[in-house]
Amino acid sequence: MRSSKSFVFRFADVEVREREFTLSKAGEAVQIEPKAFCVLLYLLQNPQKLIRKEELLRSVWGHAVVTENSLTRCIALLRRLLGENANEPRYIETVAKVGYRLVCPVEVVEEGAEPSETDSGPELLGEAVVAVMPPESQRQAEKREIVEVEDVSTGVQGRSTEKRTWRWLVAGGVLMAGLGYTLWYLHRPLHPPRVDDYTQITHDGRPKIPGGTDGSRLYFTRMPSTGISPHSLGQVSVTGGEIAEIPIALPRGEFMVVDISSAESTALIASVEEGEAPFAFWTASLVGGSLRRILKSAQGATFSPDGRSIAYTTQEGELWIMAGDGSGAHKVGTIGSGGAYMPSWSPDGRVIRFDRGYQIWEIGADGSNLHQLLSGWHSAEGHCCGRWTPDGSFYVFASGVLWGERGGQVFALDERRGLLRKPPSDPIQLTLGPTRWGMTVPGKDGKTIFADGTSRHGELTRYDAKSKQFLPFLTGISADAVAFSRDGESVAYVSYPDGILWKANRDGSNAVQLSKPPMYPTDPRWSPDGKQILFSDIDPVKEKSYIVSAEGGSPRQMLPGEDRAVGDPDWSADGRKIVLASYDVSGSAAPARVILQLVDAASGQARDVPGSGGYFSPRWSPDGRKIAALTMDASSSITSGLMVFDCAAQQWTTLVSRHDIEYPSFSADSQFIYYLVLGSDQAVYRVRVKGGSPERVVDLKDWHLTGSNSFWLGLDPTDAPLLLRDDGTSDLYALTLEEK
Repeated sequence: MRSSKSFVFRFADVEVREREFTLSKAGEAVQIEPKAFCVLLYLLQNPQKLIRKEELLRSVWGHAVVTENSLTRCIALLRRLLGENANEPRYIETVAKVGYRLVCPVEVVEEGAEPSETDSGPELLGEAVVAVMPPESQRQAEKREIVEVEDVSTGVQGRSTEKRTWRWLVAGGVLMAGLGYTLWYLHRPLHPPRVDDYTQITHDGRPKIPGGTDGSRLYFTRMPSTGISPHSLGQVSVTGGEIAEIPIALPRGEFMVVDISSAESTALIASVEEGEAPFAFWTASLVGGSLRRILKSAQGATFSPDGRSIAYTTQEGELWIMAGDGSGAHKVGTIGSGGAYMPSWSPDGRVIRFDRGYQIWEIGADGSNLHQLLSGWHSAEGHCCGRWTPDGSFYVFASGVLWGERGGQVFALDERRGLLRKPPSDPIQLTLGPTRWGMTVPGKDGKTIFADGTSRHGELTRYDAKSKQFLPFLTGISADAVAFSRDGESVAYVSYPDGILWKANRDGSNAVQLSKPPMYPTDPRWSPDGKQILFSDIDPVKEKSYIVSAEGGSPRQMLPGEDRAVGDPDWSADGRKIVLASYDVSGSAAPARVILQLVDAASGQARDVPGSGGYFSPRWSPDGRKIAALTMDASSSITSGLMVFDCAAQQWTTLVSRHDIEYPSFSADSQFIYYLVLGSDQAVYRVRVKGGSPERVVDLKDWHLTGSNSFWLGLDPTDAPLLLRDDGTSDLYALTLEEK
């Protein structure tokens, strides 16, 4: 049989190939979601015709129950890929409340049919025989046969010889054709996988981290209102439905499920316990909830493919393997310093992959052949959280999960190999669009990937002391890192989630863009004269700091020749010096590798702040007399307290000792330091610079925070707290893989 013909559609500089399911613009291939492609294809098949929304939903989604939001999202994605403005449509016109129309002229070309996978072997082999025996040879053979019939004495022998020759030619042709087909089949490139459908399986909008599946249920960690610390263990059917919580009472601390055993209904859980670093690990029965601690201190852990063993990484940079009950632990190799998290064991049990420095590394299960994967491929994006599909065909991971619009998409590393076939060297992008994807869990069927999808958006709010509530500020824009000039007449902020630095009037008018992607600014600080702005560029490899004119222009990097990462810069009261945190990125982020430095704004010369080893997030008081900073716990590398430095006495004093402090900010009169407390005691506090008991300013119980760092706190010129309230959505989805 022959496959039916298909069509190629062309308009402007766009080409759409129906058979290959591809879209190219200006000759460059464009990644597109399957449903969006089907919507475009249906419009191309009906040019100049008004297509009602109901007709598009029925033709593309069939009997699946979806809302108009799915169609609207596809149209928005198509417009973005085509470079079209919805208000001035060149290609797709929206007819309000009715549907859509393709308004541009379309050229349609019919492609010739090509052999399909159902083509029979004999038909192909027949073609090969014709290629071996040209027409002239056939005519000569016919003449010889006529002569042989007339000469009986020699005819029999002649015909016998010719027939044997003919048979050998046929057999040779068949053999060559078969060998050619076999070589092509073994060497042919395999069709890459793609996501054919997205199914939302939870609908509460609350942040979640998928941990594993037993084939019928998906197990995950539900997050509290801060959006950062794990809270409870939940489960939901892999087809969606009601969420059910699994009661597990850990002794103390916060926890997260990281894996599910394939052999038994057992969860592997990591917990954060005060005074023990970095994590404790537990096994918990999903039936009955019995709990056992198997590791007091490790960085990451995972079940073996049969569920009977556990591999784990240590803070000392070692890989260990033990039995599922915690017995028989033995070291198998060294993986190096710098932190090794989220290990994953391959289905064949041969290798273990893990995250280190936001890159993916691999080591043999016997401790051999340690090496980095994808070296040089999008190295600044930040990759993590990879797992294999059950058959080992694909290694699925998230890339760019750290910062703003630079990532949060799902990729697959093709692991399919053959006798003469090498897998592609670069990963295949599976998702595309505004949704940010985090942790992935391949389903047991090998055709589904479960992932948490987040639509990021926030509302900027300011605390009103009279009404005792947070109200929208600057019209409630989605922005954080808000900073005011000393005179209070101008404001700088970073739009969320696209990460662009803006300067505007105090009411938000006359906004001027000061940065552009891929730079992602944070913590802008105005110079005392209001002419320049300091900021950090979030980067998973090496954080950098910059100065930019408040009128616009190209940002200038501070300390460009510095090997260390530098961040959190702030001005002195006279604008002559800058304080910043300097990090050694050559190894782990241990406290001794972080120090505060003073930089001369004119010469760029830097010197260490005395006694500031392990200190970070510095803030200079408006009067120039004090520097506030946070400090790290020596054993856990987490915040342990709020410190203040007397610039005259050159001496540090502890103001607050607790591990959950973030974003310190001086009051306008330099008398108080405001800060954010996370966790169960989530609130805004302040403490006098002279010392004393902290004072709770406003309770943030049940508040959902967001921002480039998942949370943020700032102050306006009257010391009113500013927060970015999370009004985005976060749910679990099932991504269906289609593999041709």
